[in-house]
Amino acid sequence: MGPAELAFIETGGAGGERPAALFVHGFPTHSFLWRRVLRRLEGVVHGLAPDLLGLGDTVVSPYQDFSPPFQAEILLEWLDQREVDQVLLVGHEQGGAVVQQIVANHPERVSGLVLVDSVTHDNWPIPLAAQVMRLARTPGLDVVAYALDLPRRVARNARLGFGRAVRDRSVMTEDVVEEYLRPVSTVEGRERARRFLLAGDARFTLECLPGLRAWDGSAAVVWGADDVFFSPSWGLRLVDELAGADQLQLVPFCGHLVPEERPDVIAEVVADLVRAVTEARGGVSGGGRGEVR
Repeated sequence: MGPAELAFIETGGAGGERPAALFVHGFPTHSFLWRRVLRRLEGVVHGLAPDLLGLGDTVVSPYQDFSPPFQAEILLEWLDQREVDQVLLVGHEQGGAVVQQIVANHPERVSGLVLVDSVTHDNWPIPLAAQVMRLARTPGLDVVAYALDLPRRVARNARLGFGRAVRDRSVMTEDVVEEYLRPVSTVEGRERARRFLLAGDARFTLECLPGLRAWDGSAAVVWGADDVFFSPSWGLRLVDELAGADQLQLVPFCGHLVPEERPDVIAEVVADLVRAVTEARGGVSGGGRGEVR
């Protein structure tokens, strides 16, 4: 498809029987992040979780544009090919920056919005990412391999912040971390990840703010109370920008990777939003709280 062949996870069945929901990951994860959330929502939504350009198993040139605006346009084109007109957007971290682009520039395509520990305003890059980005601009340095410490990856599950990204480190088993690192085990994969990282910039979320303020659809903002990368105060700022978000949904005893630690919370929020959107349109929801497993 165009400049990229998107890898993705799909659940819940197509054909319009259930409302479509698009789940967008951040760095350095991929669609694997949403596996347990999607499992709980199989009877509620038609779930679509693609790998963004530059991460995961999506096939794309390392020299493609990996910026959030371009990522958003690619996702919309992909949805068009799948005959998905409107979609509920769920974005985590830099995936949040991508879905904000869709809300700001194509609000007619958005049925609802969930932002989870998201890049927003001018909170990107965080200090750790800024340090890696400075190294990434050094010619000839395989910075991603350096940052990931790949030769010792099995023994050091806390590398690249994976350990710090959760409060309960037992969820980040060797197998889970290994799957996140698998796409960057090659030189080409690391080069794509490097360019993805360098494509992030606060201007892309700052430019979305007028569109977020103008959009009045159903929305939710979810944050891990113990997120060491993005303070929950950023979630409060997002709630202030979104007319359809009543309050910040703070997840206690949970870090940055809420979909890993508390997939049940994300699934409940999505199911509730699906019901709210359906009721607002005068229809009957195909799923709800009782159907989230």
